[in-house]
Amino acid sequence: MSLVNKIIVGTRGSRLSLAQAEHFKDELLLANKNLKPTDVEIKVIKTSGDKFKTENLSLMGGKGLFVKEIEKELLTGNIDCAVHSLKDIPTFGSEELVLGAYLKRKDARDAFISPITNSYKELKPGSTVATCSVRRISQLKRIRDDIKIVNIRGNIDTRIEKLKEGLVDGLVLAYAGIKRLGFHKVVTEIFDKDVILPAAGQGTIVVQVRSDNKTVINLLKSVNDKETEFISIAERSCLDKINGACDTPIGVNAVITDDGEIFLRAELLSIDGKKRYSSHKTGIVEKSKLIGYDVAEEILDQAGTDFIIKESKLAHTIYKRGN
Repeated sequence: MSLVNKIIVGTRGSRLSLAQAEHFKDELLLANKNLKPTDVEIKVIKTSGDKFKTENLSLMGGKGLFVKEIEKELLTGNIDCAVHSLKDIPTFGSEELVLGAYLKRKDARDAFISPITNSYKELKPGSTVATCSVRRISQLKRIRDDIKIVNIRGNIDTRIEKLKEGLVDGLVLAYAGIKRLGFHKVVTEIFDKDVILPAAGQGTIVVQVRSDNKTVINLLKSVNDKETEFISIAERSCLDKINGACDTPIGVNAVITDDGEIFLRAELLSIDGKKRYSSHKTGIVEKSKLIGYDVAEEILDQAGTDFIIKESKLAHTIYKRGN
């Protein structure tokens, strides 16, 4: 550890990131009665994703921009572990870093917020809805092709403020983040997963650590939720096999069934939402990674080898036009 009897936890400085880091700290203290609050220090690290708040992530290098600087701090030993939203971490990365803990997953669904209607389907034609996700753009267009979907980045608070100012008619965000910040009362509608399939890792907080830091790795086992770990592995292996990035419209979600098996489903869409390729599979949790690969291969067989390249390029074009 960086200091004797002290654990330094790295995080981004947004309200949501800080809330997630505090949640991890609370869980760690609850599981380890020998630790005192002063033994766990939260350190804010500014990332490229935070510095360039108006730029398109896919054109700048993807969601990895939210973790790059934090990972550097980990590798240099300036922090002992880092708290992230799982969906912000690329499926590829340094072998020197591992995910030491998956905190119990919160609600993975997406939510719609609007002051003018009770649901997304009831919006008037030509209404404007904001999201910063290519996946959601495709899914929302699939439901309603007469709605204008615009890209608005920023923290949850910032985006809700823009909604209040009347700049857009509605927002679509991850429900877990809204709820964690106490904004759940303003939610108009929570999308069923059959309507909008969430992103891989959505609603899950993870703790990253150096692979050689056995002391912290052993400590993190006390807060690791095995069910969340299994479903996360399945979702991320599927995403990895499809070669999905933040400019690829992919929804992936896994759950543990009442029989204790893992059920994974995924979908790959065209940017306009008109094409959709999907697959699902059930199996034992110990085969989570293989299940993810199998579902991905079925989707790739349906879509063809050039589909992702074509749709990713289209995503870049759409964002450049300011959709």
